[in-house]
Amino acid sequence: MINSYTSWQPLEEVIVGSAYPADYFDFIEDPQVRAQLQQILNETEEDLTKLQRTIEQYGARVHRPDVIPKESFLSQIKDGVTVPMPPLTPRDWQITLGQKLLRINLTPELDSICEQFPEDQIITAHNRFWNGKRVWDPDCILNDASASCIVRVGRDVFFDNSDYLKPEQTRWIVDNCLGPEYRIHEAITDGHGDAVFAILKPGVILSSKHDVNLDLAKDFPGWEVLKIMDSSIDAAMQVGRFKQENFNGRWYVQEQTPTPEFANYVDTYLKHWVGYVSETVFDVNCLVLDESNVIFSAYNKTVFDFCERHHINPIISELRHSYFWDGGISCCTQDLRRRGGLETYL
Repeated sequence: MINSYTSWQPLEEVIVGSAYPADYFDFIEDPQVRAQLQQILNETEEDLTKLQRTIEQYGARVHRPDVIPKESFLSQIKDGVTVPMPPLTPRDWQITLGQKLLRINLTPELDSICEQFPEDQIITAHNRFWNGKRVWDPDCILNDASASCIVRVGRDVFFDNSDYLKPEQTRWIVDNCLGPEYRIHEAITDGHGDAVFAILKPGVILSSKHDVNLDLAKDFPGWEVLKIMDSSIDAAMQVGRFKQENFNGRWYVQEQTPTPEFANYVDTYLKHWVGYVSETVFDVNCLVLDESNVIFSAYNKTVFDFCERHHINPIISELRHSYFWDGGISCCTQDLRRRGGLETYL
């Protein structure tokens, strides 16, 4: 059963994203471009599998989305057509709101997982069918919205009304997913709120330099907030081999210097895979297993000292290519079930 009211109640069931198998890209003729991309894909899947095992060690059940068959994938690769995205970041596409799973973006690779739950728990605005099959609805009110713009705090739910979640989309979600027992708040973070602030447990918040339009002291009175000012990519680039003058701000391959041919391939065919990582603070983009255990993608002394002071065990599950995908631990996971019910924290 779908059940999750916060990001910190004990995790019992979760989705971890998937990357494409490396052999899907055997068709790339340039051997250096092919090798660099296949290394990223292999290492990404290795890291996601380790993340799955780490979560399972703490007792939660993990679902992994299937990728589309290789034949179907290759049929979409045509001249002038961008390569379809892998089902890597489920948190961007759907979110659990209490006992409802809101599918903002109907990613087909997640269908088989969502179909395991009662139909009346699944909420979508994309109910358009043609010849008995669900098809893309160009007029759907949730088109281009992101589930990452919603932060759950029990009875209180924060919506980032921005380019990624417009006010009319927020109203639809409130009207169709939340009852009168909820209190609705606006939180301006300009998109991807889960990379701007994260609640580790009641009274304890991590935030980033992008929280300038938030008033956390007002919204969370008496809670302690650790604000991370520097993007973690700065530290990564100091130990990597990627030269600063070659960094375009959008994506970065840790410990590699991509060839001009590889950079051109990414910026031509994979530009919708990448984000703008120079703005992302991955230390905030974490997965809380329970109030005592939190998974991070890398070591940060300031963050880990903060966790220790609040009796939280920080667990590292490395994502070597967060700086390529612009997706951290939170982005690559989406909780389906946590132990507990609706409570008031504020």
